[in-house]
Amino acid sequence: MSDPLSESSVAAAPRRMRGTLWLLLAIALLVAAVVAWRAWSGADADKATPSDAVDLSPEALDSRLLQNEAAVTSMRHAQETINQRLTDTSARTGLLRDEVLGVTQRSALIEDSVRELSSTRNEGVASLRMDEAELLLTMAQERLLLANDLPGAIRATELADGVLSSLRDPAMLNLRQTLAQELSALRAMPKNPQAIAAGELDALEAVLPQISAAGPANHVVASTAPSGSGLQRLLDALVQVRPSGEQDLLSPADRSAGEAALSLEIALARTALDRRDQAAFRLSLKRMDSWLRRLYADGALLRDRRERLRRLALLPLSTTLPVAGTTLEQLRSLERSRQHADSAAP
Repeated sequence: MSDPLSESSVAAAPRRMRGTLWLLLAIALLVAAVVAWRAWSGADADKATPSDAVDLSPEALDSRLLQNEAAVTSMRHAQETINQRLTDTSARTGLLRDEVLGVTQRSALIEDSVRELSSTRNEGVASLRMDEAELLLTMAQERLLLANDLPGAIRATELADGVLSSLRDPAMLNLRQTLAQELSALRAMPKNPQAIAAGELDALEAVLPQISAAGPANHVVASTAPSGSGLQRLLDALVQVRPSGEQDLLSPADRSAGEAALSLEIALARTALDRRDQAAFRLSLKRMDSWLRRLYADGALLRDRRERLRRLALLPLSTTLPVAGTTLEQLRSLERSRQHADSAAP
Protein backbone atom coordinates (compact mmCIF):
# COMPACT_ATOMS: atom_id res chain seq x y z
CA MET A 1 0.00 0.00 0.00
CA SER A 2 1.12 3.38 -0.80
CA ASP A 3 1.46 6.09 1.69
CA PRO A 4 -1.12 8.85 1.20
CA LEU A 5 1.19 11.49 2.66
CA SER A 6 3.91 10.77 0.14
CA GLU A 7 1.45 11.00 -2.75
CA SER A 8 0.14 14.33 -1.62
CA SER A 9 3.67 15.61 -1.19
CA VAL A 10 4.60 14.62 -4.72
CA ALA A 11 1.49 16.35 -6.12
CA ALA A 12 2.12 19.60 -4.22
CA ALA A 13 5.78 19.88 -5.41
CA PRO A 14 4.92 20.64 -9.05
CA ARG A 15 2.37 23.22 -7.95
CA ARG A 16 4.97 25.06 -5.89
CA MET A 17 7.45 24.97 -8.81
CA ARG A 18 4.92 26.52 -11.12
CA GLY A 19 4.15 29.26 -8.63
CA THR A 20 7.82 30.08 -8.30
CA LEU A 21 8.25 30.28 -12.06
CA TRP A 22 5.28 32.65 -12.34
CA LEU A 23 6.75 34.83 -9.62
CA LEU A 24 10.14 34.95 -11.31
CA LEU A 25 8.46 35.78 -14.63
CA ALA A 26 6.52 38.62 -13.03
CA ILE A 27 9.70 40.03 -11.46
CA ALA A 28 11.51 39.85 -14.83
CA LEU A 29 8.63 41.64 -16.54
CA LEU A 30 8.67 44.31 -13.84
CA VAL A 31 12.43 44.79 -14.24
CA ALA A 32 12.07 44.97 -18.04
CA ALA A 33 9.29 47.55 -17.68
CA VAL A 34 11.43 49.68 -15.35
CA VAL A 35 14.41 49.50 -17.74
CA ALA A 36 12.22 50.41 -20.74
CA TRP A 37 10.69 53.37 -18.85
CA ARG A 38 14.13 54.69 -17.91
CA ALA A 39 15.35 54.35 -21.49
CA TRP A 40 12.29 56.20 -22.81
CA SER A 41 12.74 58.99 -20.21
CA GLY A 42 16.44 59.39 -21.17
CA ALA A 43 15.58 59.67 -24.88
CA ASP A 44 12.98 62.37 -24.15
CA ALA A 45 15.51 64.26 -22.04
CA ASP A 46 18.08 64.11 -24.89
CA LYS A 47 15.47 65.39 -27.33
CA ALA A 48 14.54 68.27 -25.05
CA THR A 49 18.15 69.36 -24.40
CA PRO A 50 18.77 71.36 -27.63
CA SER A 51 15.57 73.34 -27.28
CA ASP A 52 16.39 73.99 -23.63
CA ALA A 53 20.03 75.13 -24.47
CA VAL A 54 19.02 77.82 -27.06
CA ASP A 55 16.86 80.55 -25.61
CA LEU A 56 14.87 82.20 -28.41
CA SER A 57 12.97 84.66 -26.30
CA PRO A 58 12.92 88.39 -27.40
CA GLU A 59 14.78 89.44 -24.26
CA ALA A 60 17.57 86.95 -24.93
CA LEU A 61 17.79 88.02 -28.58
CA ASP A 62 17.95 91.73 -27.61
CA SER A 63 20.69 90.99 -25.12
CA ARG A 64 22.70 89.10 -27.70
CA LEU A 65 22.20 91.96 -30.25
CA LEU A 66 23.45 94.55 -27.74
CA GLN A 67 26.48 92.39 -27.02
CA ASN A 68 27.26 92.11 -30.74
CA GLU A 69 26.86 95.89 -31.25
CA ALA A 70 29.17 96.59 -28.33
CA ALA A 71 31.72 94.20 -29.80
CA VAL A 72 31.48 95.89 -33.23
CA THR A 73 31.86 99.36 -31.66
CA SER A 74 34.89 98.20 -29.74
CA MET A 75 36.40 96.81 -32.92
CA ARG A 76 35.76 100.12 -34.74
CA HIS A 77 37.44 102.09 -31.96
CA ALA A 78 40.38 99.73 -32.12
CA GLN A 79 40.55 100.18 -35.90
CA GLU A 80 40.46 104.00 -35.61
CA THR A 81 43.21 103.86 -33.01
CA ILE A 82 45.31 101.70 -35.30
CA ASN A 83 44.68 104.07 -38.26
CA GLN A 84 45.69 107.09 -36.16
CA ARG A 85 48.84 105.32 -35.09
CA LEU A 86 49.61 104.47 -38.70
CA THR A 87 49.10 108.14 -39.71
CA ASP A 88 51.35 109.38 -36.91
CA THR A 89 53.94 106.79 -37.81
CA SER A 90 53.82 107.86 -41.47
CA ALA A 91 54.27 111.54 -40.52
CA ARG A 92 57.17 110.75 -38.23
CA THR A 93 58.67 108.59 -40.94
CA GLY A 94 58.45 111.49 -43.42
CA LEU A 95 60.15 113.86 -40.98
CA LEU A 96 62.84 111.34 -40.24
CA ARG A 97 63.33 110.78 -43.97
CA ASP A 98 63.83 114.52 -44.55
CA GLU A 99 66.23 114.75 -41.62
CA VAL A 100 68.15 111.74 -42.82
CA LEU A 101 68.32 113.25 -46.31
CA GLY A 102 69.74 116.50 -44.95
CA VAL A 103 72.23 114.62 -42.78
CA THR A 104 73.14 112.47 -45.77
CA GLN A 105 73.83 115.50 -47.94
CA ARG A 106 75.91 117.13 -45.24
CA SER A 107 77.70 113.84 -44.63
CA ALA A 108 78.47 113.60 -48.34
CA LEU A 109 80.02 117.07 -48.27
CA ILE A 110 81.96 116.21 -45.12
CA GLU A 111 83.19 112.97 -46.65
CA ASP A 112 84.31 114.81 -49.77
CA SER A 113 86.17 117.34 -47.65
CA VAL A 114 87.73 114.76 -45.33
CA ARG A 115 88.79 112.62 -48.30
CA GLU A 116 90.89 115.50 -49.57
CA LEU A 117 92.59 116.19 -46.24
CA SER A 118 95.36 113.71 -46.94
CA SER A 119 96.24 115.29 -50.30
CA THR A 120 98.68 118.17 -50.46
CA ARG A 121 97.24 121.52 -51.49
CA ASN A 122 98.77 124.56 -52.91
CA GLU A 123 98.05 127.43 -50.52
CA GLY A 124 98.68 130.00 -53.20
CA VAL A 125 96.05 128.48 -55.51
CA ALA A 126 93.55 128.30 -52.63
CA SER A 127 94.12 131.95 -51.77
CA LEU A 128 93.71 132.88 -55.42
CA ARG A 129 90.42 130.99 -55.59
CA MET A 130 89.14 132.72 -52.48
CA ASP A 131 90.09 136.13 -53.87
CA GLU A 132 88.31 135.28 -57.10
CA ALA A 133 85.19 134.19 -55.23
CA GLU A 134 85.29 137.39 -53.16
CA LEU A 135 85.53 139.49 -56.32
CA LEU A 136 82.59 137.68 -57.90
CA LEU A 137 80.45 138.04 -54.78
CA THR A 138 81.30 141.74 -54.60
CA MET A 139 80.25 142.14 -58.22
CA ALA A 140 76.98 140.34 -57.52
CA GLN A 141 76.21 142.56 -54.55
CA GLU A 142 77.02 145.77 -56.42
CA ARG A 143 74.95 144.78 -59.45
CA LEU A 144 72.02 144.06 -57.18
CA LEU A 145 72.28 147.19 -55.04
CA LEU A 146 73.37 149.78 -57.62
CA ALA A 147 71.86 148.60 -60.90
CA ASN A 148 69.16 146.28 -59.51
CA ASP A 149 70.39 143.75 -62.06
CA LEU A 150 69.01 140.51 -60.69
CA PRO A 151 70.10 138.21 -63.58
CA GLY A 152 73.65 139.61 -63.42
CA ALA A 153 73.74 139.10 -59.65
CA ILE A 154 72.55 135.49 -60.03
CA ARG A 155 75.18 134.82 -62.73
CA ALA A 156 78.01 136.24 -60.62
CA THR A 157 76.85 134.23 -57.58
CA GLU A 158 76.75 131.02 -59.65
CA LEU A 159 80.33 131.68 -60.82
CA ALA A 160 81.41 132.21 -57.21
CA ASP A 161 79.74 128.92 -56.28
CA GLY A 162 81.69 127.16 -59.02
CA VAL A 163 84.95 128.66 -57.74
CA LEU A 164 84.28 127.67 -54.12
CA SER A 165 83.23 124.16 -55.13
CA SER A 166 86.78 123.54 -56.36
CA LEU A 167 88.12 124.11 -52.83
CA ARG A 168 88.00 120.99 -50.65
CA ASP A 169 88.87 122.69 -47.40
CA PRO A 170 86.52 121.58 -44.57
CA ALA A 171 86.35 125.19 -43.42
CA MET A 172 84.49 126.00 -46.66
CA LEU A 173 81.56 123.73 -45.80
CA ASN A 174 79.50 126.35 -43.97
CA LEU A 175 80.47 128.97 -46.54
CA ARG A 176 79.20 126.83 -49.41
CA GLN A 177 75.94 126.15 -47.58
CA THR A 178 75.42 129.88 -46.99
CA LEU A 179 76.14 130.56 -50.65
CA ALA A 180 73.60 127.93 -51.71
CA GLN A 181 70.94 129.57 -49.52
CA GLU A 182 71.71 133.02 -50.91
CA LEU A 183 71.59 131.72 -54.49
CA SER A 184 68.20 130.10 -53.85
CA ALA A 185 66.87 133.36 -52.39
CA LEU A 186 68.10 135.30 -55.43
CA ARG A 187 66.40 132.88 -57.81
CA ALA A 188 63.15 133.17 -55.85
CA MET A 189 63.03 136.98 -55.98
CA PRO A 190 60.07 138.55 -57.85
CA LYS A 191 60.32 140.43 -61.12
CA ASN A 192 62.32 143.65 -61.11
CA PRO A 193 59.93 146.54 -60.26
CA GLN A 194 61.99 148.91 -62.41
CA ALA A 195 61.27 146.74 -65.44
CA ILE A 196 57.54 146.82 -64.60
CA ALA A 197 57.57 150.62 -64.25
CA ALA A 198 59.54 151.06 -67.50
CA GLY A 199 57.03 148.86 -69.31
CA GLU A 200 54.13 150.98 -68.02
CA LEU A 201 55.82 154.18 -69.26
CA ASP A 202 56.43 152.59 -72.65
CA ALA A 203 52.79 151.52 -72.83
CA LEU A 204 51.64 155.05 -71.97
CA GLU A 205 53.75 156.55 -74.76
CA ALA A 206 52.37 153.94 -77.17
CA VAL A 207 48.70 154.79 -76.44
CA LEU A 208 49.11 158.60 -76.38
CA PRO A 209 48.14 158.90 -80.10
CA GLN A 210 44.95 156.95 -79.41
CA ILE A 211 44.13 159.14 -76.41
CA SER A 212 44.85 162.27 -78.45
CA ALA A 213 42.52 161.07 -81.20
CA ALA A 214 39.61 161.40 -78.77
CA GLY A 215 40.01 165.20 -78.89
CA PRO A 216 41.08 167.91 -76.46
CA ALA A 217 39.81 168.18 -72.93
CA ASN A 218 36.44 169.90 -72.57
CA HIS A 219 36.12 171.78 -69.28
CA VAL A 220 32.86 173.56 -70.19
CA VAL A 221 30.20 173.00 -67.54
CA ALA A 222 26.66 172.91 -68.93
CA SER A 223 24.02 175.05 -67.31
CA THR A 224 21.60 173.25 -65.06
CA ALA A 225 18.81 175.78 -65.62
CA PRO A 226 16.02 174.84 -68.02
CA SER A 227 16.73 175.91 -71.58
CA GLY A 228 13.25 176.28 -72.82
CA SER A 229 13.24 180.07 -73.40
CA GLY A 230 15.02 181.78 -76.28
CA LEU A 231 16.82 184.11 -73.91
CA GLN A 232 18.27 181.18 -72.00
CA ARG A 233 19.52 179.53 -75.20
CA LEU A 234 21.14 182.82 -76.20
CA LEU A 235 22.90 183.06 -72.82
CA ASP A 236 24.09 179.45 -73.12
CA ALA A 237 25.61 180.23 -76.48
CA LEU A 238 27.38 183.37 -75.28
CA VAL A 239 28.42 182.37 -71.74
CA GLN A 240 30.62 179.35 -70.92
CA VAL A 241 31.35 178.26 -67.36
CA ARG A 242 34.76 176.65 -66.75
CA PRO A 243 36.48 175.46 -63.54
CA SER A 244 39.06 177.83 -62.18
CA GLY A 245 41.45 175.21 -60.82
CA GLU A 246 43.61 174.77 -63.92
CA GLN A 247 44.18 176.92 -66.99
CA ASP A 248 42.59 175.60 -70.17
CA LEU A 249 44.77 174.86 -73.15
CA LEU A 250 42.69 176.40 -75.88
CA SER A 251 45.19 177.48 -78.53
CA PRO A 252 47.23 175.00 -80.60
CA ALA A 253 50.45 176.53 -79.27
CA ASP A 254 49.37 175.91 -75.70
CA ARG A 255 48.44 172.30 -76.50
CA SER A 256 51.80 171.73 -78.21
CA ALA A 257 53.58 173.13 -75.15
CA GLY A 258 51.47 170.90 -72.91
CA GLU A 259 52.26 167.79 -74.95
CA ALA A 260 55.97 168.69 -74.85
CA ALA A 261 55.70 169.10 -71.07
CA LEU A 262 54.05 165.68 -70.83
CA SER A 263 56.89 164.11 -72.85
CA LEU A 264 59.39 165.85 -70.59
CA GLU A 265 57.66 164.48 -67.50
CA ILE A 266 57.86 160.96 -68.95
CA ALA A 267 61.60 161.47 -69.53
CA LEU A 268 62.00 162.76 -65.97
CA ALA A 269 60.14 159.71 -64.68
CA ARG A 270 62.53 157.46 -66.57
CA THR A 271 65.51 159.30 -65.09
CA ALA A 272 64.11 158.96 -61.57
CA LEU A 273 63.44 155.31 -62.30
CA ASP A 274 67.05 154.71 -63.32
CA ARG A 275 68.26 156.47 -60.15
CA ARG A 276 65.59 154.66 -58.09
CA ASP A 277 64.49 158.00 -56.68
CA GLN A 278 61.07 157.09 -55.32
CA ALA A 279 60.03 160.67 -54.41
CA ALA A 280 60.99 162.17 -57.79
CA PHE A 281 59.35 159.28 -59.63
CA ARG A 282 56.04 159.73 -57.81
CA LEU A 283 56.14 163.51 -58.35
CA SER A 284 56.65 163.00 -62.09
CA LEU A 285 53.73 160.58 -62.19
CA LYS A 286 51.54 163.13 -60.44
CA ARG A 287 52.44 165.85 -62.97
CA MET A 288 51.86 163.40 -65.82
CA ASP A 289 48.36 162.70 -64.52
CA SER A 290 47.66 166.46 -64.35
CA TRP A 291 48.78 166.98 -67.96
CA LEU A 292 46.67 164.04 -69.13
CA ARG A 293 43.57 165.56 -67.56
CA ARG A 294 44.26 168.98 -69.08
CA LEU A 295 45.22 167.84 -72.56
CA TYR A 296 42.84 165.05 -73.51
CA ALA A 297 39.13 164.36 -73.35
CA ASP A 298 37.84 161.97 -70.76
CA GLY A 299 37.37 158.42 -71.96
CA ALA A 300 37.75 154.77 -70.99
CA LEU A 301 41.32 154.57 -72.31
CA LEU A 302 42.38 157.75 -70.48
CA ARG A 303 40.82 156.58 -67.21
CA ASP A 304 42.55 153.23 -67.55
CA ARG A 305 45.96 154.88 -68.05
CA ARG A 306 45.42 157.24 -65.12
CA GLU A 307 44.49 154.29 -62.92
CA ARG A 308 47.68 152.50 -64.04
CA LEU A 309 49.71 155.58 -63.13
CA ARG A 310 48.08 155.66 -59.70
CA ARG A 311 48.98 152.00 -59.07
CA LEU A 312 52.47 152.62 -60.45
CA ALA A 313 53.03 155.36 -57.87
CA LEU A 314 52.45 152.79 -55.11
CA LEU A 315 55.05 150.38 -56.54
CA PRO A 316 58.39 150.33 -54.66
CA LEU A 317 61.32 150.81 -57.02
CA SER A 318 63.74 148.63 -55.08
CA THR A 319 63.52 145.17 -53.59
CA THR A 320 65.31 144.12 -50.44
CA LEU A 321 66.89 140.72 -49.87
CA PRO A 322 67.85 140.04 -46.23
CA VAL A 323 70.37 137.33 -47.12
CA ALA A 324 72.14 139.40 -49.80
CA GLY A 325 75.83 139.79 -49.00
CA THR A 326 75.92 137.23 -46.18
CA THR A 327 78.27 134.94 -48.10
CA LEU A 328 80.62 137.84 -48.83
CA GLU A 329 80.73 138.86 -45.18
CA GLN A 330 81.34 135.26 -44.09
CA LEU A 331 84.13 134.87 -46.67
CA ARG A 332 85.84 138.04 -45.49
CA SER A 333 85.53 136.93 -41.87
CA LEU A 334 87.10 133.59 -42.78
CA GLU A 335 90.01 135.35 -44.51
CA ARG A 336 90.56 137.61 -41.51
CA SER A 337 90.61 134.64 -39.14
CA ARG A 338 93.13 132.82 -41.34
CA GLN A 339 95.36 135.87 -41.53
CA HIS A 340 95.20 136.22 -37.75
CA ALA A 341 96.06 132.54 -37.30
CA ASP A 342 99.00 132.83 -39.72
CA SER A 343 100.32 135.93 -37.94
CA ALA A 344 99.98 134.25 -34.54
CA ALA A 345 101.83 131.11 -35.68
CA PRO A 346 105.60 131.08 -34.78
